[in-house]
Amino acid sequence: MEFTGLNRQLTRILNLEEGCVFIMRLKKSEQMFEFLYPSELKGFKIPVRNHCIAGKAATHKSPFVSNNSQGEMDVAGLNCKNMNRDDKSTRRTIAYPICLASQLCAVLLVVRNDHGSSDLQNFPGEDLIKIKSVVDNMIYLQLVKTA
Repeated sequence: MEFTGLNRQLTRILNLEEGCVFIMRLKKSEQMFEFLYPSELKGFKIPVRNHCIAGKAATHKSPFVSNNSQGEMDVAGLNCKNMNRDDKSTRRTIAYPICLASQLCAVLLVVRNDHGSSDLQNFPGEDLIKIKSVVDNMIYLQLVKTA
């Protein structure tokens, strides 16, 4: 699947800064998530933890929102990407499972980063509706393209 367009659309409609959309696939045999997007994280793996947000989304095939993500294993992997930047840490996360025919294809992580300000915006419930619309459209276009 092509994730650049998905990233662009979600960044725009959710009013995110650049670099806040991540896609991971579950590698069941290894009990790991492997990053598929962005390209600089492609192949990077983090352990599946059922109590962490991406693990919950994968296990339950249902979206999860965390408006206090500090300490989540999934977020630790994302913070590795920003190791050289002290002014930024992930605080708000949505883990959204991408499923086709009831099979988990990937987990989409959407984050809001904290730059030390007190006005960090939570993810409202309507953001899940927006994400669903963009993901459903991406899947539809992918199916039409391969037909």
